[in-house]
Amino acid sequence: MSWMTLFVVAFVFSFIGSIPPGSINISTMQYAVAGRQKAAYTFAAAAAGTEYLYAAIAVRFQLLLIENALIAAYFHIVTGTVLILLGVINLLKKPIIAKQGQVGEKRNAFRKGMLLSLTNPLSIPFWLMVTDYLQSMGWVALTHQNFWVYVAGVSVGTFSLLVIVVRLGAKFTTVQGNTFLIYRVPGLIFIGMGLWSLVH
Repeated sequence: MSWMTLFVVAFVFSFIGSIPPGSINISTMQYAVAGRQKAAYTFAAAAAGTEYLYAAIAVRFQLLLIENALIAAYFHIVTGTVLILLGVINLLKKPIIAKQGQVGEKRNAFRKGMLLSLTNPLSIPFWLMVTDYLQSMGWVALTHQNFWVYVAGVSVGTFSLLVIVVRLGAKFTTVQGNTFLIYRVPGLIFIGMGLWSLVH
């Protein structure tokens, strides 16, 4: 598998996984709406950098797990179940209404981006499950040498979604109200991945 293919697959799944509104993309939007474009990009970069760290931890751990055949067999079942659960949660979610508030300058934005991302440890189990699914489907072939390319794709995918949020600015509040696009589509994708993983 080429490094470009590995990067693109990681990018796509990271982008999709970042779509549902949460503290990160809502805070990015608040900076943009307040007219603080540089702070918004700084915040996005800090958040994407932390995602890089969490994804690296998750992938390293996943590579160690699959070296044990017995653990790997049960882990695929856990992966399918968790992905279905993530999908159902997205289907049941309601739109999050962004609250306008004070946002800091560029330096504060970087610190805030790191802190919010660090307090979101769900990124680790999410990437454990997604990475296991992608490998079980044969869509990626990770080794201890090329997993940094994969992790880079994850980080760039997150950052790209946040850049779009910055570009949309106030329009993001309208987009996030589209429950089908924001929640239902990712939810259906996760459920499909989970079911396919269990059947496979």
